[in-house]
Amino acid sequence: MTKHTVVVQKWEESERGWGCRPDGYSMHLSDAHRVAYIKDYWDGMPDYPVPDEYSRPDGTPYLADVDEKTYEEVKVTKNGERYYRGPYPGSGGTDGWMSRS
Repeated sequence: MTKHTVVVQKWEESERGWGCRPDGYSMHLSDAHRVAYIKDYWDGMPDYPVPDEYSRPDGTPYLADVDEKTYEEVKVTKNGERYYRGPYPGSGGTDGWMSRS
């Protein structure tokens, strides 16, 4: 099975009155794609007022190996793909939201 390496960025959701919680992760072909993805995300957010609910990057990005199908999903996007399912890929990184395993 062919493995491909991607950059993983965890995200957290902030909701006024409720606090913060994990909000999935995004995967990118390179760190430049990750930076562009985050910029595009913030460029799409209003400057004021601060939304009652929004997501933001959380923790240090890390590298993970993914299967061919997942790599193809990421490859066809502009700068990356957001996922809300399952555990974090690979090691899960060293910081940000961590699983309780």
